[in-house]
Amino acid sequence: MEFIFIILMAGAALLVPVGSLLGFLAFRQRDRQASRVEQLSREVESLRQELAALRSRNASGELPQISQEPVPEPEPASEMPADNPPPHISEPPPRRLSLETRLINTLKANWMVWLGGLSVSLAGIFMVSHSISAGLIGPVQQFALALLSGLALHAGAEYLRRRHMAADQVFAALAGGGSITLYAALLAGVRHYELIGPVTGLILLAVVSLATMALALVHGPLLAVMGLFGAYVVPLLVGGEGGSVLFVLSYSFLITLSSMLLMRRVYRDWLWYGTLLGALGWWLLAGMGSAAMLATAGYLSALFVLFSMWLGDVSLSGERRREALIALLAAWAVSIYQQPASEPLFLAWLFMLPVAILAPAGRGVLWYLPWATVLVTVAGWLGFAAKGSGAILRLTLAEEQHGIFLTYLMLAAVITLMSGLWQWRQQLQLRRWASLVMLAPVIWLLLGWLLLVPAGEASGAWALVSLFAGGVYGALAWRLEQRSEWRAGLVWALLAAHASYSLAVVMWLQEASLTLALAAQFVSLVWLARRYQASELYWLLKLVLAVVVARLTFNPWLDNYQAASHWTLLTYVGAAGFAVAATWLAGRSGAIRPWLEGASLHLVVLFMGVALRFALYDGDIFVRDYSLTEAAINTLLWGSVSVVYVIRARASETLVWLYRLFAWILLAMAGLSYLVAVVVHNPWWTSGVIGATPVFNLLLLAYGAPVLLALVISRYRELVPRHWALAVAGAAFLLFTALEIRQIWQGSAMPLQFGMGEGELYTYSVVGMLYAVAAILWSARNHSLMLHKVGMALLGVVIAKIFLVDMSGLQGLWRVAAFMGLGLALLGLAWVYRRSRKL
Repeated sequence: MEFIFIILMAGAALLVPVGSLLGFLAFRQRDRQASRVEQLSREVESLRQELAALRSRNASGELPQISQEPVPEPEPASEMPADNPPPHISEPPPRRLSLETRLINTLKANWMVWLGGLSVSLAGIFMVSHSISAGLIGPVQQFALALLSGLALHAGAEYLRRRHMAADQVFAALAGGGSITLYAALLAGVRHYELIGPVTGLILLAVVSLATMALALVHGPLLAVMGLFGAYVVPLLVGGEGGSVLFVLSYSFLITLSSMLLMRRVYRDWLWYGTLLGALGWWLLAGMGSAAMLATAGYLSALFVLFSMWLGDVSLSGERRREALIALLAAWAVSIYQQPASEPLFLAWLFMLPVAILAPAGRGVLWYLPWATVLVTVAGWLGFAAKGSGAILRLTLAEEQHGIFLTYLMLAAVITLMSGLWQWRQQLQLRRWASLVMLAPVIWLLLGWLLLVPAGEASGAWALVSLFAGGVYGALAWRLEQRSEWRAGLVWALLAAHASYSLAVVMWLQEASLTLALAAQFVSLVWLARRYQASELYWLLKLVLAVVVARLTFNPWLDNYQAASHWTLLTYVGAAGFAVAATWLAGRSGAIRPWLEGASLHLVVLFMGVALRFALYDGDIFVRDYSLTEAAINTLLWGSVSVVYVIRARASETLVWLYRLFAWILLAMAGLSYLVAVVVHNPWWTSGVIGATPVFNLLLLAYGAPVLLALVISRYRELVPRHWALAVAGAAFLLFTALEIRQIWQGSAMPLQFGMGEGELYTYSVVGMLYAVAAILWSARNHSLMLHKVGMALLGVVIAKIFLVDMSGLQGLWRVAAFMGLGLALLGLAWVYRRSRKL
């Protein structure tokens, strides 16, 4: 009796407040509905009276016959005269309500049912959890009571549906509460009471899930929402520390399987995304302890199979499956990354490879999934190694893990090779399977070298293995050429052979030898592409071009190279020579020729810059002092390369924006370097070795060559506006002239603090006058208003200098010569300018 009393009191405590609230809300809802019905009745009665009055006034029968059925709502057209019936007007299609409006309307219509179903579900869960924590009755009684409650709710829902001969959301809510109660009871029976074993519990949970799926087809989507989505939350609400990760993930998989089976009959987007979020949510909650890795790997692989093999509406499943499978692959990479560094379970991360390669989804629109699986697995291992070593650039595993990881790599290569080969045999015409078979082993070889060999160390053993693999791929390519049905793999075998060769030289050689070995592939790749008509080889050629160009451009500033290192002038000569030879071999009409021409021009410019450094720095081509010489070289080098990228942009079809971006960046760097030469290292206020030879000294390189560079840049309007480049060229030319005049009179001691002689002052005036006269005459001949203004401004500066500076600073014959020269120059200029204007 005490137990019954406690149960009744608990029920009253739970149901009375909830029932009171629901009753009050239902009463308010009933009042609103009653008033609405009464208002509609009055409107219908008014319309009937108006219709009777119209008929009595028009007894002649001119009006068309009007139905006596009640009109639900009055229309504006009914107020028109009866003898002029309105013409037929096509009504616009009803406007589709927004998602927010539909949700609000659905909430207004069904909130009571949803709240009632939620209350029933929570009551079942709380009954289980409270009886566990309070120990009110024994485990067997608690388990039996929960099962009977869930079955009773299902029986009641089915009885009501059969009695009323129709489905209703109220009945679905009762059934949903019953399913959730059964889930809670079975989970408690396994994890807390230990009355049933895990296998028996999973079987019973599967029965409940399948039964809920079947009943959802009868009761409607509300049961699917409550029974399937709510099932993901039940283990959290039941609580407790019992159970294992394997059991929880198996339970989650059963719920996911039930939802997928239901969606084969009735598909909804919210059901799909909810199922995916629930499955991934339990993956997150499972954790990544050493005991959970095997279960996690199996769980994600099983989910991949489930989502990839689902056969639903094809128009919807393609996009939805792509999102789900990519999310699962991302979870796979994160799982590899998060595994404990001290106890990694290497072989468990082989499960996904055969699953993704052999899954039917990889044979259709989701053809990239096998390759994506390989790449995300590699990314996960790289992140795991970086986490363990604590540095991104040092991706070395612990030495005690080398043996098992080497076994993992060999098994991964075998699995990938055999699975991909089986798919390739089924679809010989598809190159994607050939690419996976040929290139995936190279990827695993690269991963092994990165994680098992300390960074920066050469490894002859790994290089020999890679070189041997390249030889095998070469022999395989020769065999594939003779088998017409297997020719889809020829190109990929050649790519794999060159990739293996590249890996071998990277693993073995360093610095200059490595760069030359990579550049030698320019010629071989072009020859093979033309020999076998394999344009796919150009992908690898573009990659090798980018690597070599980037290495020769940036490596001197990314590492500490000594003057006696292998980075010599021969490296740049050899790379440029290979690029020029490949350009000649590609022919005039080859699609790769613009790329090769741009790379050749880039490498030639780099060679010229290195040769200049070699001559100026006595062989130390990578000197670390940013002097006037270094600023001058960088100005010319970066400015020239910017022009190269403009030329490459003109020849490119798809990378125009990228080449122009590089050109603008390099031009900005050249401009900054020139400003450093003008502001920081200017000989007017710094001491430096300029040279005693007039004109042909360091000033010609630092301040004269940029004038020519600006004139060249002015021919490429897409780089900078032409008048900007010409203005820079003019200003740079005047600065160069002034510096050269100073050097002629002062030698290397050019700082202004040493003073200025009369001859130097007069030279500035004479040269400035000659420049102004030349500019004015040239503008008159070519009708250039801008150049005329520049010449007149320069003439004004010279005249002002003569009157304000030369008059006070020059004495004797120097003053006479200055003013005599100025007068004769102005008279001659006026006469010549007038003659040219008349012509």
